[in-house]
Amino acid sequence: MSTINNLVIYSLLLGLTLISACKSSADLTTLANEVAPNNCRINGTIISIEDINSQNLNLAKVRIDNVVQAGFSFNSPIIKGDTIKIKFEFTLSKTSNDVFPNLNNQLPGMLIGDKFTADIEKIDLIQLDKKVDNFQYRVFTYDKINIGK
Repeated sequence: MSTINNLVIYSLLLGLTLISACKSSADLTTLANEVAPNNCRINGTIISIEDINSQNLNLAKVRIDNVVQAGFSFNSPIIKGDTIKIKFEFTLSKTSNDVFPNLNNQLPGMLIGDKFTADIEKIDLIQLDKKVDNFQYRVFTYDKINIGK
């Protein structure tokens, strides 16, 4: 009987520990629990960064490593392995309260080769002159994935 009681106690403690660990890791995310209808949640890798001479780096080519979930009105066909250009609305540089005082969760910044999870939004643009792309993707916030660092 004592062994069964110990097993039950250890099981309860393990369960509580796992629940606590899940809650604390969820608190670290900057993303909403639900994907907005016009967004698509992806895992991606920064392939290249444009606007290198700009103070606020914000345009990058991203390889889609995984499409996690798409909102019901996100109608852009994105699949694993695609490379798309994404505008990071704030910056790819590390943010601070000095530069973005109203940003609730400061962003860690990203470099070429960094992996991340983000909700991307397709923005329809007005076609001017001979512009080839008639749409663009943008990201407001992201979670950097630290692999082996």
